[in-house]
Amino acid sequence: MINVWRKRINRFLVFLFLLPMLTGCWDRLEIEDRAVVLAIAIDEAKPQEANESSNATQILKDPKSKKGLIRITVQIAVPGRIPLGTGGTGGGPSGQNPVWVLSSVGSTINDSLMNLQQQLADRLFFGHLRVIVVSEVMARKGIENEKDFFRRQPQVRRTVWMVVSKGKASDIMRATPQLERVPTLYLVATLDHAKEMGKLPNNFLGVFYSASSAKGQEGSLPYLDLKKESNIEIAGLAYFKGDKMEGITTPLQIGHFMAMKQINPGGYSVITHIPGSETSVIFQSTNRKAKITTEIINGKIHAKVVSQVEGDLREKSDENLTITKETIKKLEQSIEKDGKIGFEKLIHQTQKDGCDIFGFGEDVRAYHPSYWNREIKSKQKWEEMYRDMSVEVNLQINIRRIGTKTK
Repeated sequence: MINVWRKRINRFLVFLFLLPMLTGCWDRLEIEDRAVVLAIAIDEAKPQEANESSNATQILKDPKSKKGLIRITVQIAVPGRIPLGTGGTGGGPSGQNPVWVLSSVGSTINDSLMNLQQQLADRLFFGHLRVIVVSEVMARKGIENEKDFFRRQPQVRRTVWMVVSKGKASDIMRATPQLERVPTLYLVATLDHAKEMGKLPNNFLGVFYSASSAKGQEGSLPYLDLKKESNIEIAGLAYFKGDKMEGITTPLQIGHFMAMKQINPGGYSVITHIPGSETSVIFQSTNRKAKITTEIINGKIHAKVVSQVEGDLREKSDENLTITKETIKKLEQSIEKDGKIGFEKLIHQTQKDGCDIFGFGEDVRAYHPSYWNREIKSKQKWEEMYRDMSVEVNLQINIRRIGTKTK
């Protein structure tokens, strides 16, 4: 009898432990009942646009508040209209827009989104958010609130692209590219393919968070410019000091930055002249090796950047000019000279703005901790020291291939 009761008790306990597993779908929410947000644009709103707000969060409006308003523009996926597969179409009639673009005004990101929720029947869902676009005006004012909101939002992934737009961010949300029915997917493909081709560093949202939070480094984001016919140009890198955008690089300076940080593959090209002739050639980098070191000399920090760039000779303007070993050697030296000037110009530009996007300060923290703890200690102090820090740049160019048409 004891064994029988023991078996019954064991069976009951097994059933009791399995019971919670049977309730896995009790709080399910169908995808059709969600407003899936694909992209968010953040712009500055004018004071007269405050009437557009539904005031869904504020108990009392403070007339003395000087904090400006922001406008949120979102792309929401329309169920049944998203293309399925390569060249496929969604379930809806052809010609219908696969996304719904809405906007709202508020004091903060969450305030604007809550006001936007008042206009929607379905709950906003950020699990499929792919791109966050911030206008240059907002970036220069500071994105502390934006960083705080997206960091606290558990649905937002750290692999989301965050970019800065030259004009209004909402214009990118309303762009209609010809190569993709869903504008957000086209923008994501532009950024992903640029990263794969070596034209853009892997500056995801999580990478930007890490760099901005470090005491000896600042963050940077892709800087985009919307052209005619909804073309989106990668116009440089927007670099920050804390939460405020301080400056912009040129597109070629992205290649300089990636060469000093050893980010591969190499994708940028430069045009130069063969010494002693008027023939112009195009050199394209294919692979980069680099090392950043710091040392303390007479109580001051000295940094050294050693970069090795390999590449190919893609084009020359004079077909009759023969490419010899001596010509290649002179060309390598010419590119090294011009490239070193370009590298130093970018470093001096960031030093002038006090934005260490290269991570020299992190190298000091790692290899000279006693000096850091004694002389620097804080991020603000490092910004001041970075302005006057001496940096030595050594660049080596190696032309690997010159094509099949040669002697």
